[in-house]
Amino acid sequence: MSMGKTRVRTSQATQRFWIKNFKKKEASGEYEPFYRTQDITSSGIKGRIPCPNNPGRVYHTLSLNETYTLVQLLQNPLVENIKEQYAETDLAKTKAFAKEFKIKHPTHTWSSTDSVITWDFLCDMKIGPRLAISVKPRHLLNDRRTVEKLKLEKALAQSLGYEHIITTDDQVKTEAVQNIFRILRGANLEPKLSAIYPDWITQFKLLVTDNIHTPISVQIEKLADRYNINFVESFTLMQHGFWVRDITSDPEEPIYPEYSPYILGMKIHA
Repeated sequence: MSMGKTRVRTSQATQRFWIKNFKKKEASGEYEPFYRTQDITSSGIKGRIPCPNNPGRVYHTLSLNETYTLVQLLQNPLVENIKEQYAETDLAKTKAFAKEFKIKHPTHTWSSTDSVITWDFLCDMKIGPRLAISVKPRHLLNDRRTVEKLKLEKALAQSLGYEHIITTDDQVKTEAVQNIFRILRGANLEPKLSAIYPDWITQFKLLVTDNIHTPISVQIEKLADRYNINFVESFTLMQHGFWVRDITSDPEEPIYPEYSPYILGMKIHA
């Protein structure tokens, strides 16, 4: 991992070095986002999010809205791979689009050096083209400069055959996304719990079906005793059930252990 490279007062030579390094990392299969949390000064809440599916992979998000979008993508069964802060490194191409649209090409802070255009996320999909995502607060969609940059991002995506969408804060700041955070720990199970899970989910289904008005914490505790594990481990098995969609519930209800299956609208498909 290279040292922090705060993107201010950037020379063209430095920019070329960053682009070369970005392309080299991607070609090697060791993806590193063009912008990492330590590279920029941001008023947003930045995050380093460990990937639940790939140990050692850490995602760099530059705002809370990006973090919410990321966890939504991580739980989307149609998404195969996620690259955050993905750069379109062909500056000649992006400058040509800017000229065509008669808009000013973005530059680095306190510098006349043109900055690369990035999508907040670029996803490989199981079906269809790659998906380029721009994450923005909804109120900025009325800002002239924001609209110009989004026009560039969309045009670049479409020129490469990608689908482009804009995700806004009101789309991701939902109870359904909060619930993904609540089940994230269950994404991957340690071997001991993985061995227990098939039988655990069968027994959990029987218990909650017979006790739809009893808090699910009661059934989680019963199964902890039955399998000689602690409550947190038993709860993790339930989180895993949600993660792999063996369990679903009303997306508008928070997944709290003190809630009953009836309140949660819980359904078990295993």
